[in-house]
Amino acid sequence: MRIYQSTVDAAKEIGRELKEMGIRYQSETVQDKYVGDDPNFETLELMGYSYCIQGYNDLNELLKEMNIHVEWAYAELSERVNLQLVNKNPGKAWELRKAFWQPYLRNGVFSYSYPERYHAQLPYIIHELKTRPNTRQAILSFYESTKDMMNWGGQDRVPCSLSYQFLIRNNMLHVIYNQRSCDYALFYASDVFMTINLMIFIANSVGVKPGYFYHNIGSLHCFKGHVKDMF
Repeated sequence: MRIYQSTVDAAKEIGRELKEMGIRYQSETVQDKYVGDDPNFETLELMGYSYCIQGYNDLNELLKEMNIHVEWAYAELSERVNLQLVNKNPGKAWELRKAFWQPYLRNGVFSYSYPERYHAQLPYIIHELKTRPNTRQAILSFYESTKDMMNWGGQDRVPCSLSYQFLIRNNMLHVIYNQRSCDYALFYASDVFMTINLMIFIANSVGVKPGYFYHNIGSLHCFKGHVKDMF
């Protein structure tokens, strides 16, 4: 497993590997849109990709390096960790990127939201880690198979996040983040930003130091129309 001491170093090396070793194919669907006839969605992909980041003081630099809307990222993070939030779906953060997110609204809501799926579980995660610090059972499950599989094939959006496992070792809280799919150009940096900050939030709630970020991705990919210099 590759181990990195900064998020920017990780992103650059991961991009290089995707460019040099990714396999090519034509995606059929992206989110809930059919793109099988669109050459912009020729795809580069690395399968079963895993690595670890041990240092992350450069998260803001990562967002800027990969052209992520910084104000949106912080607003979205705030909604994800605000357990008192009432408007969990659609929330308000999406309005900072309205042109991108509005097409995915259905009757005023998204097919899922992170606050909806986080907030019911986070108090139990925090309690488990506080009362049983050596536990291996503090898993936040994000993918709801009986619900999400009904949206396969472009019926509606399907989460890219599968689960988060939290482990306290050597008085540090580590996170193992599992994804079925990660779009390197559009979402990689924000996925890393959100998950590391989630780990920091839980570590602070439990009273331990934040530790390492482990990332397992089933399909790490990018599309030709987004990053032509990769193809």
